[in-house]
Order: sequence, then structure tokens, then C-alpha cells
Amino acid sequence: MKKLMLGSVLSAGLKVASAGLTFLMFMLLARVLGAEEYGLFASMFALGTIGAITALFGQHTLSIKTLSALGDDPERAADRRFAIRRSFLITLAGAVLVIGAILGAGLAAPLLGFDVNPVYLIGACALVIPFALAELVSHQYRGFGSILWALAPRDVLWRAIVLLACLGAASMPFVFRDAFTAMIGISLVLMALVVVQLIAMLLRYRDQFAARPGAQVSVTMPWGVSAWMWVASLGTMGASLNLSAAALFLPPDQIGAYFAAQKTSQLLQLPIIAINIAATPVFARLHSQNDISGLCDVGRKLAMLIAGPLAIGAAILIFFAPDLLSLFDPSFAAAALALSILAGSYLLIGLGGPTRPLMLMSNGERPVVRMTLISEAVGLMLIPVLVPAFGIVGAALAAFVVRVLFTLQTVAWCRSKLGVDTSILSVLTRGKKAV
Repeated sequence: MKKLMLGSVLSAGLKVASAGLTFLMFMLLARVLGAEEYGLFASMFALGTIGAITALFGQHTLSIKTLSALGDDPERAADRRFAIRRSFLITLAGAVLVIGAILGAGLAAPLLGFDVNPVYLIGACALVIPFALAELVSHQYRGFGSILWALAPRDVLWRAIVLLACLGAASMPFVFRDAFTAMIGISLVLMALVVVQLIAMLLRYRDQFAARPGAQVSVTMPWGVSAWMWVASLGTMGASLNLSAAALFLPPDQIGAYFAAQKTSQLLQLPIIAINIAATPVFARLHSQNDISGLCDVGRKLAMLIAGPLAIGAAILIFFAPDLLSLFDPSFAAAALALSILAGSYLLIGLGGPTRPLMLMSNGERPVVRMTLISEAVGLMLIPVLVPAFGIVGAALAAFVVRVLFTLQTVAWCRSKLGVDTSILSVLTRGKKAV
């Protein structure tokens, strides 16, 4: 538990820096690009994120589960090397397929009567490979137990470099002069950092990849593409999916305002992500040991750790919503109600606890898939009804419904199937086994 707490503190510290830099990065991008170009940038960023998570085919989640299970055993070097190599090959192949699908859809759109800007599609495609590889390498570092190398390159350095580029845009007009150049620029910077991160991993853990002559790869490890983990991982792109669907009914300036509300509300993900990062390998280890009491203890302590910061953060975002959004663009203050709704949804997710990583590390991939599909399907069906009627507030309401449905389902599953309660209710029951 001590190691878990130290990991939580480190990941929380990095996420604090990341949250601040993320907010500043997207705020300055909005100021540099203007309301309409920022809306186009938001659409490209959301589609690129969807493409990247899709291209992973669950390899990021599978990597952390596999590497955590292998541990430091020197006899498993061949398995580690095989796991890393296979995950990269599958991810790159997936990225090629996704990019082909996006460009193919763009070519087919005019035949179906849709007017699609090719610049929008190319900009989205530029983010797919860098973002997918960044996610994969980050999870692999977490599997090796290195929180610093998992988070610092993308969550801190990438955002800091883009932030500096935004500050330099005033004196260098060719930097981020429009949404497309901004998208290409941030993608190239991220790709460069991923290359450095990968080289450092191969050098840092070279002893763990040094298999003895004749060593065979274990036939018992889950080497193949986990379709269930892949679909389950798609739940992490819910915000991007929500924005991309809502964008079909909104003008660019409103898309930009809603994107600003999303990014501001995601400050509340800070404690949630920090806890998940530190807890995921612990959940994998405790479940492999069938240590239910340990899982209950971890779940209760995490609930106590996360409740206070989330409640305070949500109150601050709701109270200062118009002022925070005006930092992006004065016209974005109109999205204050949408920001308040999104903040409430993240508060409910956090109070439910780290149910998603617990389920994924406890062979609960199929239930996660089912719950994800049910929740996201309901949210997507609400978009054509709520957005035309209520604008960006309707989009926020659809996102709220998705998160509430998913959280309720996952908490109920963990209590009934594992006997583990990760929600704030576990503080009241003192981590006793759920009935």
C-alpha cells in the first residue's frame, strides 16, 4: 500500500502540472486561432483522438496487464520482448487502417451528399499515429512501474512545448496561423517525444529484454488482440465522440466553446487519472493473488483519497465557469451551464472510484464492453434530440447521462461479482465485502 500511495503522490504531482499546462495550452490556442478556427481545431483534435484510441486495438491496456503479470522475473525476458514488439506492430497496422478509413470516408462523403473539408480530415489523421504510440508507450512504462517516464513526456513536456509555441505565435505569424498548421505542429512535437521515450525505455530496461539463448515465449500469456479490451478502451474517448457527434449540429464557434468547456471540466479528471494510474498495476497483482480483502482495502482508501479534492474542484469550476471560459474567448462564457453539467458528471465518476481499471485487471473486459456500448449508445441517441433543441447544453446533458449510466453499472458489477466497493460508499461500509 505504501508503494501505491507513493505512486499516487507522484502521478498526482505530474497530473497537477499536466492539468495546468493543458488548460493553458488549449486556452492560448483559442486566443491564437480565434473562435471559428478553434472550433475547426477542436473537431480535428477530437476525430484524431478517436482514431488513435481505435488504432490501439486494446494493446495499451493489454501491455500494462501483461507486463505487470510478468514482473521482474529474468526468465520472462523473451515474453517481455515479444509483448513490446507485437504491441507496436499491431498499433501501427491499426493506425494505417484508421487513417485509410478516415480518408476513404472523406472521398466517399461527396457521393453521399456531404460536404467535408479535406483539410479537416488530413489534420485529424496527422494526430493518429503520434497519439496512439504515446498512449501505448505510456502504458508500457506503467507496466514497468515507472510513473515519471509514463507521464512526463506527453503530459508535461509536450504541453509545455506547445504552450511556448503559442506564446511565440505573436511574434512569428507563421506559427499556428490556422487550425491545420496548429494540428500538424502539435502532432510533430508529440511524435518526436514518443521517439525519445521509446529509445529511453529500450535502454533503461535492456536487461529485462535480454533473453537467454533458446528461451521460448510462454503460450499461456494473452498475446493476441483482445477484442474485449479494445472495445472497452474505446470508452476512454467518450468526450471526443460526444464532441464529434455534436459538431454535426453546431457551427464552428459553438464547437470551440463546447471544446473549451470540455477541456476545463477535464481538470476534474486530475485526481481520477492519478489514482487510476497508480492503482491499475496493484489491482492486477492483487487479483492474480485472489486477494479480495486487499482489493477492498485499496478501494476504500482510494475513495477516501479522491472524494475531497473532487468536491472542492467541482465547486470551483461551477462557481467560476463564465470567468474560466472567457479566458479562451469572451464569447465562450455562454457555455458556462454546459461546463457546470460536465463538472457534475466528472464528480459522479470520481465518487464511483476506479471501477474501469479494476474490471479490466479482473477479467471483466466483456462486462466493461457491454456497459460502455450501452452508455455510449444512449448518449449518441440523445445527441440528435438534445443538441438541436438546447445547443451545447444538450451535448453536455448527453455526456452527463453517459457517465452516470456507466458509473452506476460498473460500481454494481464490482460489488456483486468481486465483492469490492471502490465508491465513496465503501468508506461507510469500511471495505467489507459487498453482499
